[in-house]
Amino acid sequence: MMQKISLQKLSESIKPLCPRDRHVMRYDAKGIPTLGEADDDGAAPCYRCDFEGCTVRYTPVDGYFTVVEMPDLAQAVEEPGVNLLRCLRHEAWLYRAISEAPGEDLVWHCGVEGCDYLRANFGPAWPSL
Repeated sequence: MMQKISLQKLSESIKPLCPRDRHVMRYDAKGIPTLGEADDDGAAPCYRCDFEGCTVRYTPVDGYFTVVEMPDLAQAVEEPGVNLLRCLRHEAWLYRAISEAPGEDLVWHCGVEGCDYLRANFGPAWPSL
């Protein structure tokens, strides 16, 4: 049975990798006001990359996206070629993670708390830096 992702909580213990620089993103409980499913404070929790000014974020609802600061309002722009897979249980966008299995480079996981859905060896390899 499929569950709507807006009713699911973003896991605080996952380790999504930034699609631009391969650094582990960190949990941001405050999130970005006006984006995604908001909590009582008007902001949705997310994961963010802080490496050298990177503005990439991840949520299961929006997938990977870049934040573009506009006067008085943040805008989300989807990261091209990254949001490729959704969880079959929640319809949530999957995030990239380092595989612990030999012979696999990337593993895609669901970011919804308590979900163990994953896909291995799917999609493009890491871009050259």
